[in-house]
Amino acid sequence: MLKKTIYFPLFFLICSCSVLLPGPNTLKTNQKKADQYSKIITQNELKYHLKIISSDEFEGRETTTIGQKKAAAYIKNHFIKTNTKSAFEDTGYFQKFPVDVLDFSKVELYFNKTKLTFIDDFYPYGNPTNNSYKNTPIVNVGYGIKTKERNDYLGKNTKGKVVFIKQGLPTYDIIDKKEGNWRRKVQTATENGAVAIVFLKSDYANTDLRIKEYLKNPFMQLHGNQKSKPQPPVFIVDEDKIKALNQDTNTISFNTSISQTKTGENVLGFIPGFTDEIIVISAHYDHIGYDRGEICNGADDDGSGTSSLLSISKAFQKAFDEGNKPQRGILFLAVSGEEKGLFGSQFYTENPVFPLSKTIADLNIDMVGRQDTIQQDNNYIYLIGSDRISKELHTINEQINKKHVGFKLDYTYNAKDDPNNFYQRSDHYNFAKNNIPVIFYFGGLHEDYHQPTDDFEKIDFLKLERVSRFVFLTAWELAYRKKTLSK
Repeated sequence: MLKKTIYFPLFFLICSCSVLLPGPNTLKTNQKKADQYSKIITQNELKYHLKIISSDEFEGRETTTIGQKKAAAYIKNHFIKTNTKSAFEDTGYFQKFPVDVLDFSKVELYFNKTKLTFIDDFYPYGNPTNNSYKNTPIVNVGYGIKTKERNDYLGKNTKGKVVFIKQGLPTYDIIDKKEGNWRRKVQTATENGAVAIVFLKSDYANTDLRIKEYLKNPFMQLHGNQKSKPQPPVFIVDEDKIKALNQDTNTISFNTSISQTKTGENVLGFIPGFTDEIIVISAHYDHIGYDRGEICNGADDDGSGTSSLLSISKAFQKAFDEGNKPQRGILFLAVSGEEKGLFGSQFYTENPVFPLSKTIADLNIDMVGRQDTIQQDNNYIYLIGSDRISKELHTINEQINKKHVGFKLDYTYNAKDDPNNFYQRSDHYNFAKNNIPVIFYFGGLHEDYHQPTDDFEKIDFLKLERVSRFVFLTAWELAYRKKTLSK
């Protein structure tokens, strides 16, 4: 599940469960045959995949790392073993995408000739551009405020220099609170020609530990996806450290040239159909790597969805090999970069292998192997987005559940005012943005979310089997029916 910055536990959430109404039957395929092939998806098969995917060998599968590439190779080899073809004309299976990686730990900052220590003495703030300056003069501009009532820049030449700014607002002035915002101060400093901004923090030792831990991990963005305007480097510095140095000559040297472009991979398997339409079944196979030196194996997030995808692909390939060619092609889309900002699915929808105009739906599987902290039992699944674009997709999915599965379908997180905004936090969203009907199958958050304790041993494989068969049966209906899906 996507980690934008820092997420907090969920409290006081009201459950909104579906009521299955009789309604007309819209199922048009041979449901007995579909049910027969769904039984190829078993707990043992799912266990086999997940034990490998969530093992320490894959080192938490963080995007662009060796662990992520090992996972990509595993998925590719599964497609090869099961005779599932590549979505490309060659047999490469990989759709590669460029990722800019910023390693904040490599930022260098010198006060005069004394090197400050990353995290202990300072940390960069915002998204530093690649810059390097030596022995640049410092200008102290107090609180760095420039208004009609107060001008901390008056009589000071800051062009081409580094400015020192106190955080917050002076207590003796009545000034609009927005003037104390760091972005406003950075904007003002930039307009006055500063090449870097240093915020002096008086209580540096009390800096939120979550920020420090976050900065120890590389920051990633899809190459060319930076939409904000470039700004001078910004540093938060321990004011007591600067005072303790007590040096006469005040200059700053810094190097923020820390960006590298690396490669992530989507893995695409494909079963052709009679028509040029396709459906997509997606899951992200990446996770967050390490947390404070411990491997986060991401068994539920999203090893569960990845294992489900692989088992579903095997079942469909078996049906195909036995002469059951679908009306529509089926794309098995294993994406990486989800945890960093939905990079893989964004890249695919911006560079689709098959036209988006011919893509009738995306069924996305993310965190489906556990019981969350809200539900009373594990006989449920959260559904998100099923009725947003296609009412027929919603109806089909409910009828499949009623006929074959028997889950309590919970639409709590499908509410447009859902404070968690899960609709935009997994890979289906990039398809939904392109007006493609989606369903996001989701088990909810638990105490091990994004923790080193999200392990294989905690997965409910009976539930994972049921969810996987549920997705398979819905996908079967979409792929094999002659009539296309209506919006």
